[in-house]
Amino acid sequence: MVPMIYQILQLQWLLLLVFGSQAAAFVPSSDFQIQSLFRTVDLTKSYLRESASFIIENISGESQTEYYIALPFEITGNVTGKHLSLMEVKEKRLDPAVSLEVEVGPSNEELGVQFYKVQLSKPLPAGDTSTIQVATVTVGAVAPQPKMIKQPEAQNLLWTGSKLVLSPYEVSRQRTKIKLPDRGANGYSKLKNDPQVEDTTLTYGPYFDSKPFSAETIEVRYEYHFPVIEVTKLERELWVSHTGGNLATEEHYWMTNSAAKLSETFSRLRWQASGMAGERSTAVRGFSVHLRPGARDVYFTDEIGNVSTSNFRADIRDPVLELRPRYPIFGGWNYSFTLGWNHDLGRSLKVLPSEGSASDTYVLRLPLLEGPENCVYDVAEVSVILPEGAEVVDIFSTYKDYKREDSLVKSHLDTSGRTVVKLTANNIVDEHRRNEVYVTYTYSPASSLHKPIVVTAAIATIFFAWIILGRIDVSISK
Repeated sequence: MVPMIYQILQLQWLLLLVFGSQAAAFVPSSDFQIQSLFRTVDLTKSYLRESASFIIENISGESQTEYYIALPFEITGNVTGKHLSLMEVKEKRLDPAVSLEVEVGPSNEELGVQFYKVQLSKPLPAGDTSTIQVATVTVGAVAPQPKMIKQPEAQNLLWTGSKLVLSPYEVSRQRTKIKLPDRGANGYSKLKNDPQVEDTTLTYGPYFDSKPFSAETIEVRYEYHFPVIEVTKLERELWVSHTGGNLATEEHYWMTNSAAKLSETFSRLRWQASGMAGERSTAVRGFSVHLRPGARDVYFTDEIGNVSTSNFRADIRDPVLELRPRYPIFGGWNYSFTLGWNHDLGRSLKVLPSEGSASDTYVLRLPLLEGPENCVYDVAEVSVILPEGAEVVDIFSTYKDYKREDSLVKSHLDTSGRTVVKLTANNIVDEHRRNEVYVTYTYSPASSLHKPIVVTAAIATIFFAWIILGRIDVSISK
């Protein structure tokens, strides 16, 4: 009996090794060939943006419905502090381009590659071609070099990548174009006749007949005399009030500047002189926040109190809050602050018809993000606080990769508490600003009377208690 158990365990171990090795060595079948590929690497912001457009040909003998994209572990596995923030895939057989569904596929440990499976819009017949467009955003892909500079020195960032696109299929022809800020590159990898330099762009290629998973490392060093703003945490709260018809927004920021640090003591005199001369600086002098139309009652505070160095332009179409911290934020320096404003609730709320129900159904439409631009949000917590008595029916967001948490919170004169829906997202960038959150909930007219009734009852109770206590003789008789 004992040998039989050992045999079974040994067989299970062998099967685990076989399937584990198969998963680790996964490589997509050679059903496609990329005829032409053009990639753009955009380094004009503080994070990396890449886009690629390529023509795929079905070289198999039958129709295909799936296509695989490969990305290195250093991006998807957070090996070097890099994070894949966004990936969008579209197919353009006919105008306009159609967004495709992407799901995480198997990985290959030996190649250090994570695969993503893409469902084509419709089966691609054998011998036919289609155009695929891929856009990705990666945070942490560029870093200051050197890491420490003097106050008046210019900052340089370093990007390390490959002149060839990591592809599981053979590429017949490809090129890589690198877009840089307005002062261009001051150092880059030179390979024979590459790259072709034109103003603020570098072009590597064309390269012909690249084998699958081909790569060749290149480096680009360029001047980026701007701050590298990183919001380590954002707490965004949106309070819904049916009684006042108001949507109150309050945002708490914990911000750091990830630019090159100062190698010497900060000089106030040098800072004032650079400001008068209009020089660029890696320090955060200030920033602008574009709010939705109708924003009012704007405030800007920090740990000390109200910050008066701000200006709100209440434009009808594009209200802008211009902020200036109490002190310049150099590389490695931190700053925490709070922003707040109000909106008319009617601009964001829609009532749905609800026949035969005592409660009305509402849909609240909110933007995922409204804060400063050109920065990375490591963690963003978006909390929607509904009126007391409201019940959530559904939550929908065009941003899919979030965690949801429901809870209750008691505010002024609340009894049972308000429903709070909190969405937590990671590695948020400007490209996520177009995402929205839709909250569907029910709220009865009787619930709006709950708080006035409770307040009235409490006041009446205090009043009658005062009358009764006033009639009691508490004197000590002799």
